[in-house]
Order: sequence, then structure tokens, then C-alpha cells
Amino acid sequence: MKEHLLSILVFLLAFQLSAQTVIFSEEFDGGIPDTWEIGPGDPVGAVWQWRATGEADSALVNGEMRPALFWGTLPAIASPTVANGVAMYNSDVYDNGGVDIAAGPFPGVQAGSLTSPSVDCSEFAAVALKFNQFARANANTVSTLLEVSNDGGSTWTNFDINADVISNDLTPVDDIIVLDISEVAGSQPDVKVRFTWNGRYYYWLIDDVQLIETPSNNLAIGDFFFPPASFAQPESQIDIDTMSFFAEISNLGRNAITNVVLKATVLDSVDMVVYEDSTVLESFPALYDDSLVVIPDIFVPDSLAIGPYALTYELYSLDSLDDFDPSDNMEGEVFLVTNNLFSKDDGIGLGGVRPASGTDFEVGNFYRMSSNAGDGFRATKAIFAADKNEAEDGPIGGEAVTIFLYKVNDDVAPDFSNFERGDDSSLETVGFASYTFTDEDIDFSFIEVDLLDAFTTEPGVILEAGARYFITAKYEGSSNTIFHASDSDIDYFQISTVAKTDRWSLGGFGASEAAVLRMEIESTTVDVAENSLPESAMTIFPNPTDDQLTAQFSFERQTDALVLIADMTGRILWMRDVEGIQETTLDFDVSNYAAGTYFIRIQTPDGASTEKFVVTE
Repeated sequence: MKEHLLSILVFLLAFQLSAQTVIFSEEFDGGIPDTWEIGPGDPVGAVWQWRATGEADSALVNGEMRPALFWGTLPAIASPTVANGVAMYNSDVYDNGGVDIAAGPFPGVQAGSLTSPSVDCSEFAAVALKFNQFARANANTVSTLLEVSNDGGSTWTNFDINADVISNDLTPVDDIIVLDISEVAGSQPDVKVRFTWNGRYYYWLIDDVQLIETPSNNLAIGDFFFPPASFAQPESQIDIDTMSFFAEISNLGRNAITNVVLKATVLDSVDMVVYEDSTVLESFPALYDDSLVVIPDIFVPDSLAIGPYALTYELYSLDSLDDFDPSDNMEGEVFLVTNNLFSKDDGIGLGGVRPASGTDFEVGNFYRMSSNAGDGFRATKAIFAADKNEAEDGPIGGEAVTIFLYKVNDDVAPDFSNFERGDDSSLETVGFASYTFTDEDIDFSFIEVDLLDAFTTEPGVILEAGARYFITAKYEGSSNTIFHASDSDIDYFQISTVAKTDRWSLGGFGASEAAVLRMEIESTTVDVAENSLPESAMTIFPNPTDDQLTAQFSFERQTDALVLIADMTGRILWMRDVEGIQETTLDFDVSNYAAGTYFIRIQTPDGASTEKFVVTE
């Protein structure tokens, strides 16, 4: 997904931090200096190390470099002085020793601290800690801890960082922390900073640690709302996805800032603006963290063409102030409009989810059909991924999963406030599939299964216009040790992934864990032989064609219509709502269509008509 934002990211990386008074600086050039205290570790020996490459792909164990099993192809930390080395805590290697989970020298939870030398901040009332980091953690609580002392290390004050770096999530490789610590360090002559890892898996890389005078002006965007209901939605269903825009913003500087703008923009694949809106704060107080700001208007995409779209949030002052770190003034994500695919994930993430208790569970996603597209669609396939910790729980081959497609009852409120979480009484089972895993189903590889109608067991499940659906994977018995694949790239602050053990959780396993469980739909127009409209209602030519298809529509009075083109499998290739159609001609470029037979269909309140046409080479 990130490659779609390449131009935006390049723009962000072009920014430089503004000059600031540096009180203390450490680059870890050639090693961790003797002036820094490396704690003995718990267990003893599980300590911070220096890493020349800036990567956590290996660590020193008993004098031997051992690989990290779960580093994969991740890049080095993107710190300014990465070339001369960084400080690293590598829980991955400590747990598995490069062999297997729990096969390393320090299996289980480890802890280790790295403490700076004493720094004299007595001349500075406003002090901030700045450092580069690249961290990934597995626990459900924060594993990367930061503390500050002003009495040489006798007492410590915790400062919260990395609240989202849990449950397999990770920071960007170029993450920069700028944290005001004036309450402890301001005007103090004996300040120390302590970095502590406490967890099981994966790593924490830090570099270019500085104590600086707190910047005058430093706006930053934190968590932001992802407006689409899903990362990917079919073109035929996107029109009801009402999108709101809001974000948490911070003023990390010591000055109040006036006329602060939060702006949201949606761009298509050629960087054309599809939608934009903004709101202005007359004054934003100094050192004000994570203030929720809502852009009042909403975006209702009547229709969006198939392709990728970039969503960006920008934060700036109309007074053109010099911001200390412009790189955190813009954030963005991508969403897709597809032919026939619903998906919450933008690609397999770095792990999976399951309950900690080792109990049977279901996990899946919430998708909604458009109320405007009619009943001419069915769900045909489920696409998912899963894996198992073979060392602890045995092989995945021979285990089984059941896929269920549930329709949410019509009497469930739009906000799900009356949804019955204790059982399935708010749901109707309308489709299913089953799958037995093989030994080749490893590393969260994609698996496709055909959905069957729950009543007829025939392929395909008819979907109702405007209806809401859960599609889930259920793991029971020995299969409940399986991890269902999840993707942590997008935080959904609306009903998205759902989960059930003894009760339904409409928040799944957390806002940042989207289940990898996709659903393909197709049009049922290929099964419809009706011609309830008169033959004169639609005339197409030339047929066959290798370039352009022309459709002439003729009605006695103006009417609204849905026009679509589909291939023989029911896959929709083009769809539009046409208002006030009467004596109307539409031209379609079919020069890029593969040679074969296609359908063009018009549907009005008075009926529908479907015609075949042939595209030649």
C-alpha cells in the first residue's frame, strides 16, 4: 500500500528539522560509550548491544552472531548517523537464538535498560528529548519504556511513548520522538534518561539521542481517522460509504500557535483532487498533546472509478511559522476501489491474532452492500490466511477452519447499540465454506475457498441491497491454536474486524488489527434472461467491435438508470448511475478488453434489459 503514497512520502522526507539548541547528543559512533550504563538484563545477559548496520537482523549470543528469525527483509533504521552504528535490544534473538521459538538463551520475557550519563540542564527551563527509533513489539502492553531522572538515577519519572507499538505493530523506520520533559529536566543539573525493554519479541533500535531546548513551534499529527469503511471496496458498493475526517493533533512547542489548519484531501491515481476540506483553530495552546479535531463536512462518493486513492491529512499555521519538524505535519493512507473485492487489509501484515486463553474463537470482518446497487450480487469467494507456531503447537497440516457468512438482522440499529453480543441471535447464517490446512499453508500464505449458500449448498450466496454482513473464520478444538493473519497498517475507529470467544467483540482484537479475510462478489446479471424493457430501450453497435461500443437508449419519459458492463463470470468492468436518461447515447472504450463475450445491462425502476456483445482482437 505504501508505494501508492510515494510522491507524498518523498515530499515529506525532503523536510529538515529546524535548528535548535542542543544540550546533549549521542550518535553511538562505533559502540555504546562507557559513559552509558548497560543494565545486566533479566535474565542476566539479555542486554542492550551495539549494532553496526542499524538492523536488528542478528545479535551477539555467547560470543556468536545469531540471526533473528522474524526480521525478514526489513530495512535499517533511517536515522541520520545510522552508518556509524546504533543501540539495539533484540528480544527476537534472545528468545529463539536463530533456531526456533523458545530455543534461545533467554526464552520468554526479557528486560534490559540503557541509561545515559548525567546531563546538566540547569540553564534551560524548557527541555525536550529527541531520538530516532525503529521498534516492534508483540505484547499487549508497551514493551518500550522511557524514564527520566533529575537526581542522578535515584528516582525516575515515566514518560509514555509508543502506545500503539503492541501486538505485532511497529514504528516507521524513520520515526523521530520529540518529547517535552521539562517537568522533570527543566533547570535541573543532574538529568539522566533511561531506555528499558520489557517484553517478549521483537526489537528496539535507537540512535541520535539528544536533549535539546524545547522547540518554539512544533505541530504534529498523531492518530488519524481512516474514512473509508474498508481498504478495498467494489465500485458498485462504494457510493454509500459516507466518509468523515478527524485527527489528533499536538502542539509540542513552547509557544501557542494561531490560525492552525487541519486539512484533508482525497486524490485519485493521477493526483487529481477528488475531495478536500479543512477547519481552522484560532489558537492552539503550547505543549498541548493529542487534541481531537473534527473537520465538519463529510464526503459522500456518489461514484469512484476503479483504482487507488490517496488520503492525506495536513497540519499547518496560516501565519507561516517555521515548524521544528515538518515531517510529522502530514500523514496519509491509501484505499482502493475494485472490480469485485472487499478487504480490510492492504496486504499481509507481520503476524496473526488469536485469544491468549487458548479457547475456540471466530474472527472476521464487517462489510456492507450498497442500497443503491440492487439485489443483483452474490458472494462467491472468501480469501484468508493463517499460520501456526509449529514448535509450540504442532503443524498446521490437518487442522480445519470453517468460514461463515452472516447477515446482520435488519432490526439491529445502525450503530449496533442493540446487537446481541452474548450469542448469534442478531445474525442469520447465509453462507459457509470449510477448509483443511495442508503442510504447505505456512507463513500466512493466501487461501481461497468457494462460498456455498447455507440453504441450498449451491455455489454463491445472494446478497441483499443495503444489507450488512460478517464474514468470519472459526477455529475450534486443536485448531484454536492457529493464528489468523492480521494487518496492522490501518487503524479502524469504526466497526471493522469482529471477534468472538464466549461473546462477540465488535472491536475485534483492537483497532490496529484488521483481519485478513476478504470477500469477492460478482454480478448475477449473467444469470438473468429478462427483457422486461422494450427492445427499443437499448440498442448497441457495432457488434462485434474491437474499439468502441455505442449504446443508444430510448424511453418515453425521463428516468434514472443504472448501466453496467460485466464479463461472462459476472465481474463488473464498468458501472454508472445515469440521471434523467431518455434519448441518450453513451460510448464505451472497449479497446483494452480481452477478446470474448460481454454483457451490457440497463436497470430502471420500470425494469431491466441485458444484451451481449463481442470484443474481437
